[in-house]
Amino acid sequence: MMVKNRKLNDDEFFKERKAILATWPTGSEVDLEEALTFHNSLPAKKNFALRLVEAREKGETLIRCESGIPTVEEFSNYLRFLQDEGHADLLGAHVDSMTRNQRYAETERGLEESLKTGRWVLNGFPMVAHGVRGTRKLIDAVDLPLMIRNPCVDQRLVAEIGFASGFTGASGCPILAFSQYSRNIPHEVVISYYQYVYRLMGYYGERDVPMVASIIGGFAILCPLSVLIAGAIIDSLIAAEQGVKHINLVNNAQGNLVQDAAGIIVLRKTVKRYLEAQGYKDIEVTMNLSNWSGQFPADTFDACAIISVGVTAAVAGKSELCTVKTIEEAKSIPTREASANSLRLGKTLIKQLKSQNFQLEDKLLEAEAAMLEKETELIVDKILELGDGDAVVGEIKATQTGVFDVPFSTSQYVQSRVKGVRDLQGAVRYIDHGNLPFTSEIIDFHKEKIAEREKAIGKKLDYQTIVKDISSISRGEL
Repeated sequence: MMVKNRKLNDDEFFKERKAILATWPTGSEVDLEEALTFHNSLPAKKNFALRLVEAREKGETLIRCESGIPTVEEFSNYLRFLQDEGHADLLGAHVDSMTRNQRYAETERGLEESLKTGRWVLNGFPMVAHGVRGTRKLIDAVDLPLMIRNPCVDQRLVAEIGFASGFTGASGCPILAFSQYSRNIPHEVVISYYQYVYRLMGYYGERDVPMVASIIGGFAILCPLSVLIAGAIIDSLIAAEQGVKHINLVNNAQGNLVQDAAGIIVLRKTVKRYLEAQGYKDIEVTMNLSNWSGQFPADTFDACAIISVGVTAAVAGKSELCTVKTIEEAKSIPTREASANSLRLGKTLIKQLKSQNFQLEDKLLEAEAAMLEKETELIVDKILELGDGDAVVGEIKATQTGVFDVPFSTSQYVQSRVKGVRDLQGAVRYIDHGNLPFTSEIIDFHKEKIAEREKAIGKKLDYQTIVKDISSISRGEL
């Protein structure tokens, strides 16, 4: 299969679309013209993309959390509670794992059991099972915009149903899906699936219904930031080519305030620069700082502290959005009360910090951002060189050769030689940069940072240190 960073034409798009909608009966409920009419009947305040742009223009940091309940009635009540009691600014629906893996028959059986017994047997909202008629009830139930939260290899049918229902954004992107949600699916196949989703977003946007693509360069679980930023840049180029005009970039907090804030700044700056250099000059770019995505502390107060650190980094980096985990993250599927409490915690902290014009020390932030930018540019420039300017061709070749690489990948096609470890201040550094195209200056910088910690603890950092660092936040420490 040969793929390039080329916009799907109408014949290609509608031919593929016909096959996708035919994969499950609820696909027949999708009517693009009716969906556009429905979107145009909604107020602007219910559009996710427009709300993020408004936040950027006003200098706001909005807040949201993840949620997903199997039944429409219960999930509608849950979302209303987050809106009314948690004072969320934005909402979303986390799709269940069976739907994410296209196991639709099993999903329907799980939904039937949930409805029959009142016990949740699915770990999210089964959007395909509910179809447009059921899913649209979520849009009608609340006054806030909703985004599809569906990180998986193939979200084409979910996107069709979700957008037709009134959702105005979707998470997930090629490099994340390929490297962390697949084992033996070729990179080019995953990219082609996302080209379709982005073309669908572009189709809506070209008809005055803005859609926002949430893009993250990979899992930030002890992963040095420059590879994540590089991945987000390439996937942003793929989205923009298909006509996406709104991109919300995700930077997962890893605990060091300076590095997390610098990541937001560099991610925004470099994505905008590469988009414009490739001819995409009209893209609305916004940021989302998401809480630590690894294991959370089981203790409620430890969890509150981790949430607060993430929110602080979001404000320091001037992110338009902060996505918080809940205080029950490590215990069970969070109750609506726990999620609302987490939202209120974050929102109060945002207000307190904003009123003080909170910012980190300039010199530390600038130094961290400068090094991140150097590293990122070396990776991205090499990717584009490998593809002769084509981001898709370059990303595939770079992954094959390790020029782009991430730790702990589930894919057999990713080398995963890259490894991260924390330095003395808890920032994540390259203990192994694999085949990333770094200069000796950058390699020596990371060695020096690691050596500072080794000197302080009196031992060499090794694989056991990596394992310890991965779980440190769950113990309430860096």
